Formats: sequence, structure tokens, C-alpha cells
Amino acid sequence: MGNTMILAPVRSNVDHWKQMQEKEYFETHPCYNGLRDFSGEVDISFINWFTKPTPTMRVVVIGCGYGRETAHLAPQVGHVYGIDVSPLILGKAIRYLGEKGVSNFTPVLAERYKAEVPEGVDLVFSIVVMQHLTRALVFDYFKSLGEKLSPNGIFVVQFLEDLEPSAANQDAELRVYEPSVTWTIAQLYNLSVQSGLKFKEVRTIQVTPTALWHWVCFSKT
Repeated sequence: MGNTMILAPVRSNVDHWKQMQEKEYFETHPCYNGLRDFSGEVDISFINWFTKPTPTMRVVVIGCGYGRETAHLAPQVGHVYGIDVSPLILGKAIRYLGEKGVSNFTPVLAERYKAEVPEGVDLVFSIVVMQHLTRALVFDYFKSLGEKLSPNGIFVVQFLEDLEPSAANQDAELRVYEPSVTWTIAQLYNLSVQSGLKFKEVRTIQVTPTALWHWVCFSKT
């Protein structure tokens, strides 16, 4: 992708993720193996690389799923707005978080997030989501939520870079499957510029012999 601009309109794979959720994605996926608590506390610990959660923070979680990370994050902040693609999965999140005593959570359908997420967002967080979205949809989230950031608000979001040469310019195909979209640091820098955000920092960890996780921190310019 290099310096190629990300262009609207958004080509979305939302409908395909809805279909996977209706087939009980989390319950049948071998990594999740049901709606359960595993590594959620570790996953949100990456936030501490860039900022510290505070009791007044307004947080948006892109791709909140059934609330695994939110269950650990919500007690540390003021409010969490969890975005996901279907009423079915958001209903599971409400039940899962309710069982854990979380009361400061608002579910937001992806198709309504621009209207329902308020201004003054302090943190936008996401993990293991961006690689499953089209590039245009990622841009749409960053541009739209970036406009809702508080003056000191930031994005802390994980991206995948697949080191296999054949993966370099892949985008998500519009069919029912779990895509794996790769992002280089140059592409992430371009994403920040095109979204009107400041590229503050990236920290990278190797997760497999052929894959990197890039944790980005973007802020208002």
C-alpha cells in the first residue's frame, strides 16, 4: 500500500461478521472456546505503555465482542462505549458484563456509532479487531472517532503485520470468513495523517515467527 491514499466510500465487511456472530463465533472459535475470561487483564495492560486509565475516562472499545477486555477495563474508568456489529453479540456483552457487576457500559451498534458515541472521548482501544476489517472501514473508525477525542484523548490500538511476502497488500475480501489484513508501520503512519491524527508512537512485539503486533498511539494533531 505504501503511500496510497485510503479512499471513501467505505467497503464494509460488517454484514459478514454479523453472519459469523449468528453462528456463535466466540463459542465455536478454538481461541475463545466460549464466553469466558482469559487474558483480558493482560490485553488491556498494553494501555499502560501509553497512558494510565483513570476514574474519569470515557473509553470506546472498537469490537468489544462479549466484553472480555471491557470486564477488566470498565472498573478502572468512568464509562465504556462498546462498539460491535450485531445486537446479538452486544446482548451477550450486556449479560456477561452484568454477571461481573459492570454497570458503566453502553453497547453501541457499529452502524450507529457516529451518532451514539459522545464527544469528549479520552481513549479509543481495540485489540485483535483491525486485522479483521477492510482498510476503508478502519479509516472510517479512526477519522470519525478522532473527531470525538478530548484535547488529550488518544487511540491505543493493535494492528497485525504479516511478514509473509504474499500478505503485503491484502485487504479484507467481502465474503464470509475471518480475514487477516496486514499493516506496515508506513501504512499506519499514512492512516494517522489521512485521519487527521498525530502519529505519536508505535511499539512492536513479535507474536509468531512470521507475524508482528504493532501497538499504535495516535492523538489529536
